Amino acid sequence: MKKTAKEIVIANTARACKKCKLLTPLFMLIAGVILVLIYFFAQFKNNGKRYITICLCFVFFFMSSSFSFPGDDASENTYITSSIESLSTVKDIAIEDEDSDADSSSEEWIEDLDIKDSDFEKMLSNTDDIETFTLDDFVSLSDMNKSDSNNGESSFDKDAWNLILVNKTHPIPDDYDVPLATISGSMKCDERVRDILVEMLSDASKEGVGLIVCSPYRDYKLQETLFNRKINLYMSKGYSYVDAYKITSQKVTVPGASEHQIGLAFDIVTPGHTTLDYEFADTYAGKWLKENSKKYGFILRYPRGKEYITGIEFEPWHFRYVGTEAATYIMDNEITLEEFIEELE
Repeated sequence: MKKTAKEIVIANTARACKKCKLLTPLFMLIAGVILVLIYFFAQFKNNGKRYITICLCFVFFFMSSSFSFPGDDASENTYITSSIESLSTVKDIAIEDEDSDADSSSEEWIEDLDIKDSDFEKMLSNTDDIETFTLDDFVSLSDMNKSDSNNGESSFDKDAWNLILVNKTHPIPDDYDVPLATISGSMKCDERVRDILVEMLSDASKEGVGLIVCSPYRDYKLQETLFNRKINLYMSKGYSYVDAYKITSQKVTVPGASEHQIGLAFDIVTPGHTTLDYEFADTYAGKWLKENSKKYGFILRYPRGKEYITGIEFEPWHFRYVGTEAATYIMDNEITLEEFIEELE
């Protein structure tokens, strides 16, 4: 009677084991693999049509599903798989989204950037070698003058300076004048919020929370440079100008529409977490800011889940001054500045 393939394998394995007992484990392993293959082959032979049908169904599903080709449009609608830069060196750093780290007179480093971009790369922004400032920098420049957090403004007057709405549909007025005050070196901010920011940093320090401000005011020229560089980056990957512009506007605010240009917005990190990424929201400093910033007139400007309103991805490090009354209302009601202004109107 003709032996089956299974019986042949077992017989040959037994014969080989008798000849060389030292290699018995290896022969048994090989035999096991062969027997498994024989089993699956036999199953497929007897049920071939069924397996082929199942495979074709899976292929059709993945080919017609957005999961198989998660392009830029898919990544723009998620919180974490967004297209952001990874820098070649810490020194040559530039955060090319809404909260790019830069100041009005720092343009030399822009020319030396070696930017690498991938849809699934995380933004790396180590602040060790970029210009940042902490509470000590403030105190060394002037005495801490604890003024009223509202500086006398009417917090619920939509025309008040602290409530100016700046976004893609509300660009900065041509005649808008920013009263700048020096923070440290060439870094500046609106002089009306400087002491308030000092107060928040000081109180946080007393509670064991170290805060570092790494991106305050920047001018139009620098914002334009960052925006155009991002467009060129996408066009070099084969995108048309229109598509590159569309994607870029989700990552980098259009020049003339950035809150950093009015000196009221600040990117804030902590010594233990110096990258501007989504994980900052889970740090002790990130949680402290979200909970306490309203006491000093600051709001989390681009909260999670509100991207369809702000037009900007979730940025747990970006805080904007609006005054204590407005900030308390906005944060307590979990709304955006856009929604708050709409209520006032």
